[in-house]
Amino acid sequence: MTTVCHLIDASGDTAYFRAIARHQDRARWPVTIGSIAPAGPLQRAMASLDTPTFSLDGAPGWSDWTAARRLASLLRERSVGVLHAHCFFPTLWGLLAARLARVPFVFTRHHSDHHLRLGRRWHTRVDGWCARRAARAIAVSEATRRIMIEREGVPDARIAVVWNGQDAPEAPTEDAVRATHASLGLDGVPAVCLVVARLHEEKGHAVLWRALPDVLREVPGLVVLCAGDGPHRPALEADVRRLGLGPAVRFLGQRSDVPALLSLSSLVVLPSLAESFGLAALEAMSLGRPVVASRAGGLPEVVADGETGLLADVGDAAGLAAAMRALLSDPGRARVMGEAGRRRASMFTGERMVRGYEAVYAGL
Repeated sequence: MTTVCHLIDASGDTAYFRAIARHQDRARWPVTIGSIAPAGPLQRAMASLDTPTFSLDGAPGWSDWTAARRLASLLRERSVGVLHAHCFFPTLWGLLAARLARVPFVFTRHHSDHHLRLGRRWHTRVDGWCARRAARAIAVSEATRRIMIEREGVPDARIAVVWNGQDAPEAPTEDAVRATHASLGLDGVPAVCLVVARLHEEKGHAVLWRALPDVLREVPGLVVLCAGDGPHRPALEADVRRLGLGPAVRFLGQRSDVPALLSLSSLVVLPSLAESFGLAALEAMSLGRPVVASRAGGLPEVVADGETGLLADVGDAAGLAAAMRALLSDPGRARVMGEAGRRRASMFTGERMVRGYEAVYAGL
């Protein structure tokens, strides 16, 4: 029996860590899940799942390097056998803490070429430095693995690919879908496209804005719902106004009813410029929604082009518009793709992901 400690920076409650808590083989790999940040929804969620948790009460960013020392003490106190980190600072501080506590260290790389695209050379160097010193690095897709090898100099043998996974969201009731539909004033709207993504330039909203005029000429009255928030929301809203797309685009902010939004949508659009995997696509597929997406990163590993959705080249507004028009003009085809997506989503369950992690631990 070996205790595994998962470390993340923020203390948000996510389906990802809930899946780990539910599916870890506790007889062989007891698990504790905590954050660098002060306690919050994550800790409450783990307590509700009878999963040991913790908080390092740390500050975000580079300033709180003492988090590594506090983490090393916690690893010793809880007799942790494997430290598994997620995201940039947990990986850096986690590697240092694991060295201090003499505990095997692994991490999951959840981003693709994010730091490269933003010109963060120091972040990229730190990413590679940590990966070359970890016992194993876990990539969430083959695309992410290739970036680690080709751009960061990480030996292929040090990387294991374990696709992301999540438990399928519970299908909303018809009453819940109707209530959401009515609350958004969608009566009489011929088609609804949904974007579930952080409002950040890497999610490609600007590509969608360029594609929309072509789509609206064929489907006048179409509404695009943008669920999510982020640092670039003011700029994206300004672009919508400048382009005269206000009647077609609605910013919803963070939503707790994403399954209902998915269920009332004609299709889900993910025009990402960078994407390590594509959990939003997986969630859409699990509820039978067809997906139109870019070929960014790991998205082609999730969305089977021509089977569960249609893919366009990264940044190709004309290609994105053509794919959207093709499905919006052929509801029968869209419905068949949605059902195929539901079947394909069964390849990416939370249980399968956790079994992949446990195989990595067993190989240490």
